[in-house]
Amino acid sequence: MNNYLSFVRMKELIIVAFPLVMQNSFRMFLGIADKVFVGQLGENSIAGVGAANQLFGLFLTIFFSFSAGLTVLSSQYLGSNKKKEFSMLFSTVILFSILIGVVLILIFNMYSKDFLSMMNIKNETLDISNLYFTIIIPTFLFSLLSSNMSSFFISIKRNIFPMMATFISLGINALGDWYFIFVADLGVQGVAYATLIARISEFIFIMFFIIIYFNKKSIPFSFTFDFPKFKKLMKISLPMSIDGAVWQFAMVVHTSLVFLIGVSEVAVFEIMKVFQQLVLTPINAIAAASVGILGTELGKKEFNEARAKSVNSIILSVSLTTLFIFVVIIFKNQIFSLFNIDEKTLKLGLSSLNFIIILIYAQTFNIILPFILRTGGDTWANLLITIIGFWGIQLPLTYLLGLYLSFGLYGIISAMIISESIKGVLFFIRYKKEKWIRDLT
Repeated sequence: MNNYLSFVRMKELIIVAFPLVMQNSFRMFLGIADKVFVGQLGENSIAGVGAANQLFGLFLTIFFSFSAGLTVLSSQYLGSNKKKEFSMLFSTVILFSILIGVVLILIFNMYSKDFLSMMNIKNETLDISNLYFTIIIPTFLFSLLSSNMSSFFISIKRNIFPMMATFISLGINALGDWYFIFVADLGVQGVAYATLIARISEFIFIMFFIIIYFNKKSIPFSFTFDFPKFKKLMKISLPMSIDGAVWQFAMVVHTSLVFLIGVSEVAVFEIMKVFQQLVLTPINAIAAASVGILGTELGKKEFNEARAKSVNSIILSVSLTTLFIFVVIIFKNQIFSLFNIDEKTLKLGLSSLNFIIILIYAQTFNIILPFILRTGGDTWANLLITIIGFWGIQLPLTYLLGLYLSFGLYGIISAMIISESIKGVLFFIRYKKEKWIRDLT
C-alpha cells in the first residue's frame, strides 16, 4: 500500500475534489440555513418540510443514477478521446431526463398528498408538508437536468462550473428564505418558493456554462436519442437506479417509523442529519471526484494507476472524517442552539450525538467504496449490499429496537450503526476483489 501512497496522486485528487467540496459545502450550509429558517416556525414545520424533502429525494435519487452512469461512461469515453461517442450519450441522457421530469411532475401534481400520507405524517404536519411539496414539484425536471449537466463537468474534471452555478443559486435560496419568511411572512410556503426559484436558477446557469464549453471545445450536440448508448447506460445505471430507490425508499420507511415514535424524535432526527452533513459533505465530493479520476485511468487502461488512486481516495476520506468530527464535537451546542426546540428535545439530541459519531465513520466507507466500484461498472454488487443492509438488517432492527423493545431514537440509531458497519465490511470485501478494474468503452 505504501507504493500507492503519493503526494502527486493526493494533490490531483484534492485539486479535482476542491470545487466539489466547496459546492457541496455551500449547498450543505445553505441547506442547514434552510432548516434553521424552517426551525423558527416550530417542530411541525421541521418535520413536515423534512418529510417532503425525503419524498422528493426518493424519486430524484432513482433517476440521479443516470447522472452517475453518465459520469462513469463520459470519463472513459473522453479518457480514450471518443468525442462523438460521448456526444451521442449526452444527448440521449438529456432527452431521457426531460421525459422522466415531465412524467414525475404530472404524477405528483395529482397524487402528492397520497404519497406523503404513506409516511404516517400527522394531520397538521401533513398539511404543512403537502403545501411545501406541491410548490417544489416543478423542480423535478430542473434538478434532473442540472444533475446531468454537472456530471459532464465532473467527468472531465472541470468541477469549477457546477460549483459556480451552485454558489449563485444557493445564494438566491438563502436570500429568498429570508425575504419570504421574515419580510413577506409566508412561512413554509415562502421556503418552498425560495427553493423553486433557486433550483430553476441553478439549471439556467449550468446550461449557460454547458453551451459555452461545448462551443469552445467544438463538441457536437443534437437532440438525438441513441438506443445502443441508452442500452449501455442502462446496463450501468439500472442497478444504481434500483440501489438509489432501495436506499431512499428505505429512508422514507425509516422516517415513517420515527414518526410513529413522535414529532420530537423526528425533529431530532432531522437535526442529526445536519451533523452528518457537516462531516460527510466533503466525503461525497471526494467520492464524486474519484469517479472522474479513476474512470479516466480505466479508459486509458492504466489499471494499476486506478488502483493506486483509489487507495488515496479512501485514506483522504477517512482523514477528513476524523477532522470534521472534531469540529462537530467542539461546536455541537452552538449548532443545536440554532433550532427552536424544547428542552426535552435538546437533551435527546445531545445524548444521541455520540452514537451519530460512530455511525458517521461507517457511512464514510459506505460512500467512498461504492463510488469506486461504480467507476468500473461493478454496480450490481452495490445494489445487493444495499438491499442486504437496509431491508435485511436496518429496517427490521429499527422496528425491533425502536418500536417493539421501546428503545426509541436510541434503538433506531443503533440499528443504523449495525447496518452501516456490516455494509462497510461487505463493500470493502468487494473492493478487494477488484471486479471494478476494467475498461467499459
